[in-house]
Amino acid sequence: MNNPGQYLKSIRKKLGLGVKAVYMQTGVGDSTIRRIEEGTTKFPPAAQLKALANFYNINLIELYKAYGYLDETDINFQNDCFENTEFLDEESHSSIQGLINLLAEKRAL
Repeated sequence: MNNPGQYLKSIRKKLGLGVKAVYMQTGVGDSTIRRIEEGTTKFPPAAQLKALANFYNINLIELYKAYGYLDETDINFQNDCFENTEFLDEESHSSIQGLINLLAEKRAL
């Protein structure tokens, strides 16, 4: 996502919505939406981005990454709750996830 403002604008246009309609649904001011879409607001408040992402049904994490609020280190930190997982290959990760899913299913019964 090279230009997140243009991306948000393209989604709004694809949905056939005007800025006022998005404002009415999200509470993000119409002038704020315009500034975000035009790129004049370089770091929109995270809460406004969240409201837009939820309304547009787009990936909030990717939007936060595009604006510099998160990077891969932040995301990987949340995903790796076990030690030494960085030494495992994709197949090992998949196998372990399968075991976790199996245990979770048994526990739910």
